[in-house]
Amino acid sequence: MRVCVYAMAMPTALKALTFLFVLAVLAPDQSEGQHHQPYCPSFSCGPFRNISSPFRQASDPPGCGYPSYELVCSDTKATIHIDNVTYHVSAINDSGSYFWLWVVDADMDLYSSCPLPRWNRPPYSFRVVNDEMEVELDPLSRRQTCFLKCSREVKDNGMYMPVACLSSNDTYVYVLTGYGSCSMEYLEPSCGYLAMTPWPCHSPSCWDYEPLENASYVDVVKSMRIGFAVQFPFRYDRMSRSIKECLILQFREDAISCVLQIIVVDGNFWRCLLDSRVGDDALSVVPFVFLSVKWLAVLCRFVLAPLAVLILLAHKYWKTRITIDAVEKFLRMQQMLGPMRYAYTDITTITSHFRDKLGQGGYGSVFKGVILPGKVHVAVKMLEGNPNCNGEDFINEVSTIGRIHHVNVVRLMGFCSEEMRRALVYEYMPQGSLDKYIFLAKKSFS
Repeated sequence: MRVCVYAMAMPTALKALTFLFVLAVLAPDQSEGQHHQPYCPSFSCGPFRNISSPFRQASDPPGCGYPSYELVCSDTKATIHIDNVTYHVSAINDSGSYFWLWVVDADMDLYSSCPLPRWNRPPYSFRVVNDEMEVELDPLSRRQTCFLKCSREVKDNGMYMPVACLSSNDTYVYVLTGYGSCSMEYLEPSCGYLAMTPWPCHSPSCWDYEPLENASYVDVVKSMRIGFAVQFPFRYDRMSRSIKECLILQFREDAISCVLQIIVVDGNFWRCLLDSRVGDDALSVVPFVFLSVKWLAVLCRFVLAPLAVLILLAHKYWKTRITIDAVEKFLRMQQMLGPMRYAYTDITTITSHFRDKLGQGGYGSVFKGVILPGKVHVAVKMLEGNPNCNGEDFINEVSTIGRIHHVNVVRLMGFCSEEMRRALVYEYMPQGSLDKYIFLAKKSFS
């Protein structure tokens, strides 16, 4: 339990220190950004409105958007240059799980009966930026359609679909579709790469445009006329990102997301620290230690501590219940043989709400009372509740004195027991307590 107390106390201070450290890391960067970050207003381009980063216009200042995502705008169209090829932008999706823009080759005669794609970029084409692999204009679909140029006719291979309009007497052009069609294992010795085009889809799984296995050239032309999606720029290798860059990326969202990030700021800090390349192997163990302490505190606070309290309360309840049951069992038997049992409300009525106090003893206070009808005067001893007492003293006094009927012994007329409130009702002795006469006699002899 002491370990849980320490564990619950440590993460509070740790979280505060982590939050201050995050502010110290981000504050200089934000103040620097206020002086050097260029103003990049949103703009309209063709049918699209409120376009912002990663896109830019030629008139935007340096630092706005990505140069490779520069749009050329007219009143009705938006185009983009990819590897010296102009593409029409027909859709931009900047919401949801995947961000993409839909492009169609603008320079290719799509109405020709024998078009050839000019996309010349393999999947996951990247450039190195700050020791990271940054991917730009990467096709959203991982499935490609490949055009191969062969010096010999390929026979007995169902994957190679001939393209008669592009072939000649000594040159044979084929198209390969399906998953992994552009891999080297399917390349015949007499063939070489000619062109490729991504398969159209709106998500990496491509469930909406599932490519046909061994599709014909006519089907490929249909997909070329539809176009394909390319992704917004993103980075692959997060291990080389600095802690500052990682933390800044956590807060580049809307207001609600920023509030949520502040709540879990310590978790983001340690995650960014793990993602960064720490030079010392010993330091990489530190996040695991603090995360272990934090989750130990969560376990102690929300599981072990409530469980311990429930066990303690249950134990106390059953202990009290057993004591009360023992007393009740005895009193039911005693009621048939001995004094009368009173309710606690009867005791308050008899004593007029404990108005006339006769004295104080080691086991409780004694009050004067009157039992109606008959106006019988009694002395009511209210026993003080003792949590360590199991009721044996009360049982012994009722069982012994209640059965004694002697002229020289004060008679027990009744009793009360409700939960832990207990009282004994004796006959009233108007001359007072016997000890006054005994001690007075001793003084006379001396």
